[in-house]
Amino acid sequence: MSQASKQTGKPIQPKAVNNARDDKLRTSGFWRKSFEERRCLIPATSLCEAKGHNPATYVWFVVTGGEERPPFALAGVWRSYKGNYGSGDLHEKITRSMVTTTPNALVKDTHPDRMPMILAPEDYAQWLTGTPDEAFALIKPFPAERMVIHQSGEALKPDRGGMTAAG
Repeated sequence: MSQASKQTGKPIQPKAVNNARDDKLRTSGFWRKSFEERRCLIPATSLCEAKGHNPATYVWFVVTGGEERPPFALAGVWRSYKGNYGSGDLHEKITRSMVTTTPNALVKDTHPDRMPMILAPEDYAQWLTGTPDEAFALIKPFPAERMVIHQSGEALKPDRGGMTAAG
C-alpha cells in the first residue's frame, strides 16, 4: 500500500524518474534489475536538449542518413511499478527511462553533462538480449559526425506526446 502524507493525508505520489544515468545503471536500486533483465529500444526521429533558462533555447538533433530525419533508437530500460496515483486505488504502471551517457562534441555545447544514448542498428540485438556486461559495453556517446542540429530556437520546446525523445 502507498504511503500517505502526514500533512494532507493524501497518497504520496511516486518520485519522477526521467533518465537512467549510465554511471548508475548497475548501482541504482530503482534501475539495476531493469538494466540486468528489462532493456528496450525507444524509437525516435530527433532528440531535444535545452540550453540556458528563461528563455531556454531548444536544440533539436537528428541522426544523419538517407532521409531528412531518419528513425533511430535510444537505449532504454523499463519496470513495472505498483502504486497509488491519486485515485485511492493501487494501479500497476510500466515505467521506462532512456539511458543517458556523456555528451559527444556536437551535443556538449548545448548540454555539457549528458545526452541520450543512441544505439547503432547493428547494436540493437546486443542491447536487448546480451548479458549486462555486453550491454554495458555499448554505452558511449553516439559519434558526433553522424549527427546534425536540425533546428534550434526559443519557441521549439518539445511536445512530450509524440515519438520524439527529449533529454
